[in-house]
Amino acid sequence: MAFSFFISQPCREPIFNFVKEPLDMQVTDKLKTYYQHYQELKENGGPEENTELFEAVIELEEDIMSAYGLPPSHTHLQILWQFTEITPLTDEVVEEAQNQLKAAATEHLMAPVKTNLELLQEAKSERMSAFNVLPEIGQPTHDYPIFLFEEMLLKDKATPEAVLQEMESVKELDCYGEVATLLYYHRKTYKRTKIYKTLKPHLQFLDTYLQQLKNIGESENHSSFVSSLIKKEAAEEATTPSVVYPEDTLLPLIGIDPASYAPESILLTDVFEMEEIVYDVDTAVTVTGMLSSGEDTKRVSLGFDLKELVRLFTFYDGQGEQIFALFSNQPENEVQDSPIVINLKDSTGSTFLAYQHYFKVYKPLVLGEDGSHQVIQEEFYLVEEILERTAYDAEQLEISKVSLHGLFQHLKSSYRLYLELRQVGESEKNARNESALENPTTFELARHLFTLDQHGGKIDFE
Repeated sequence: MAFSFFISQPCREPIFNFVKEPLDMQVTDKLKTYYQHYQELKENGGPEENTELFEAVIELEEDIMSAYGLPPSHTHLQILWQFTEITPLTDEVVEEAQNQLKAAATEHLMAPVKTNLELLQEAKSERMSAFNVLPEIGQPTHDYPIFLFEEMLLKDKATPEAVLQEMESVKELDCYGEVATLLYYHRKTYKRTKIYKTLKPHLQFLDTYLQQLKNIGESENHSSFVSSLIKKEAAEEATTPSVVYPEDTLLPLIGIDPASYAPESILLTDVFEMEEIVYDVDTAVTVTGMLSSGEDTKRVSLGFDLKELVRLFTFYDGQGEQIFALFSNQPENEVQDSPIVINLKDSTGSTFLAYQHYFKVYKPLVLGEDGSHQVIQEEFYLVEEILERTAYDAEQLEISKVSLHGLFQHLKSSYRLYLELRQVGESEKNARNESALENPTTFELARHLFTLDQHGGKIDFE
C-alpha cells in the first residue's frame, strides 16, 4: 500500500500493555481480513479497479493502528504492508505482525511528547517524509497538507508556524475535497469558481498550490506532490486520442468539456453604460447596456455577482447611491417571488456610466439543444473581475515601464555584441545577424539607446 487517506489523532495511551483476550482476537481477525482483502485488491488490478475494496483496506488499516494507539504513518503501516507479502498466511505470521505492532506501540509511547509545531520544526531540519509526519500531527495525507509540508515547509517558502496554521485552517474547514477539485478539474479557471472565492479568504497558500504546474520550471528535483501532478498530466496526455479532427467539425458533435474549458479573458476598457438590471435571489445579476468607443456602440449583457455589483455602486456618489438604495430597500419576499427588473432611466432619471471601472469578462458555456456544451454566441459575458480604473492604469504603466526597461537593456546588450563582432573582423551583415539586429529599425533603436547610455543619458517615462 503506497499511501493512506485518513488518519486518527496521535494517541499515547498504553493500550497494548493491557490488551484483553477479546481485543487480541478482534485484532487477529482484522489482520487476517486485511491480508485477504489486500491480496484480492492486488489480484484485481489495484485501487483504481475496485475502490470499495480499497476503502475497506484503508478502514482496516485505521482500525488496526488505532487498536495499538499508533498514528497511521508510513513507518507503522510498513509493518502491515510487509505482513501482506508473506505467504502462506499462518497463525505464526499473524502473531509476528502483532508482536511488531506492539513493539512499535511501545516505542511510540515512550518517545518524548512533542507539540505539533515542534514536530514540524524537527521534520524540517531532518527532511522527514510527509507520510510519517502528517499522521503524527493529526493531518490526513491529502494533497493540500502534503503540498504544505513538501513545497512550503521543506523548501523553506513558509515558516513552520505558518504551515501549521494553514493545516489547521483547512482541517477546520474540512475542505480537502474542494481544494483538490480546484486543482484537478478547474486548474485554468479556478478563480472564477464559487469554491475558490469561498476558500481564498481563509487559505493563504491556496494560489501557490493551484499554480504548481505553472511554476515548477525545468527542474527534475520535484517533491512527491508535484511529481504526482506531472504523472497525472502525462497519463492524461497518453490516453488522449492521437487522431486530430477539425475543431469546427468536432465541437458540434462532442461539445466542450466544462471541466477543461479555459475561456479567454477580455478586458472591457470602454465605458459601460448600464441601462437595465435584472436579478433574482437564486441567479447571477444580468446588466444590459452599451459599450461606446467614439462613434461605435455595441450592446452587451454582463453577468455579475450580486454582492460585487452592489459594492461597485458604492464608489459612485449621487446616482450610485440611488441605485445602491434600490437593492438595500428591496423586500426579501419580493425578491423571492420573481426576478426583479430595474430600468435605471425610470428609477434614477438616467442610465449609469461606470466610468471609474474596467471589467475583465469571459464567454460562458451554454447547454445546446443536443445536450453538448458550447460557447454562448450572444453578446453575453460573465464578469470575472471588476477593476478600479485609476489603480489598474497605474499598475499597467508601471509594468510597461519595467518591461520597456528590460527590452532596452536587451537591445543595448545586442548592440554591444554587434560592436564586438565588428572589432574581431565580422562583416556588417554577419554582425547584425549574430546580434539579432538585422532589422534596420531595431538596429537604429539599439544604436541610439547604446549611445544615450554611453553619454550618461536615460529614458524618462514621465
